[in-house]
Amino acid sequence: MLPSSSPAAPREGTVAPSLWAEAASSSALRHYRSLPKKGKSQGRESTVLAAFLLSTPQEPQSPTVLSMGTGTKCLGASRLSGRWDLVHDAHAEVIARRALLRFLYSKIGRGTSPKWLVASGDGGRWKLRDEHCLHLYITQLPCGFMPVPPSESVLPREQLDGGVNGCSDIGFVQRKPGCGDTTLSMSCFDKITRWSVVGIQGALLSHILEPLYLTTFTIG
Repeated sequence: MLPSSSPAAPREGTVAPSLWAEAASSSALRHYRSLPKKGKSQGRESTVLAAFLLSTPQEPQSPTVLSMGTGTKCLGASRLSGRWDLVHDAHAEVIARRALLRFLYSKIGRGTSPKWLVASGDGGRWKLRDEHCLHLYITQLPCGFMPVPPSESVLPREQLDGGVNGCSDIGFVQRKPGCGDTTLSMSCFDKITRWSVVGIQGALLSHILEPLYLTTFTIG
């Protein structure tokens, strides 16, 4: 379990990291098992699961699953659609976030915001209720995770900038691996890093919602 580095992130309370990791994992997997079999991996198939969870001060060790997604696919550059009618990035983390934003749009659009959101008093925007925390759970390390990036003295800059899947260094982002066709999507690790800085709500929701930061990031 990794705590968020955002200075604006709320505290997760007094739950020990090991207990929280178990609670997040159990809640996410229990919710996944409760869903119908349609669309799930079968037999020896495997996939990645990601979920956004909410913890409350009343039940800090019983998080609620707000959204969930599975997937490992990403369209190559040659298959991208200029009409934006295809999902370019279908990795679990991205799908789970899209589901969370869709949930927020539908609730706020009907004027029935979730109980864990309150009016902020800042231009009519909403914010996360005090002592309520958002968390991200993933069953494996996100793509692009590189604890010790190579330096430019080891890897030439032109190789860093022009590699098929990119490489981590200051001023660079990594692209997701593709099956023979180069992708143009940022790695999940870089996307999660961006969410930790600007929030997970996206540009459109930022007009009516203060930044939503992750408190913890748990890897199963």
